[in-house]
Amino acid sequence: MKSNQISVLMYGHDARLLESRKWVLQSCGYRALSVRYLAALNRVPLNPPINLLVLCYTLSARECESAIAHAKLRWPNVKELALVRQTSMRDASPVLSDVQKALDAPDPLLSVVGKLVGHVSSSSYSHIY
Repeated sequence: MKSNQISVLMYGHDARLLESRKWVLQSCGYRALSVRYLAALNRVPLNPPINLLVLCYTLSARECESAIAHAKLRWPNVKELALVRQTSMRDASPVLSDVQKALDAPDPLLSVVGKLVGHVSSSSYSHIY
């Protein structure tokens, strides 16, 4: 793995959504990881640090808040991105710094991730935990 590679961790309950988003991010050079359960965050290595936590719309507001709190303890500089079906979640969960309507198409997802953490070159590195 390149030392300057950007790490993105996705958390959600739908394995297919996680896999497709992971593939999109990997194809553009991001180190993409995914977890389906909050406890699995503990199995993600501390180094290299996670740069962005992407929260799927399959999570409740409470699950998002718990994941953010947990991730901030492990990776203090992590940014978070919540993908929601309706933008009203922004009002329901004040801990979310960036809320985006579900980005199931590759281009909008890559655009938002690039704005939050930067762009990288192609790589085939990734893991599932």
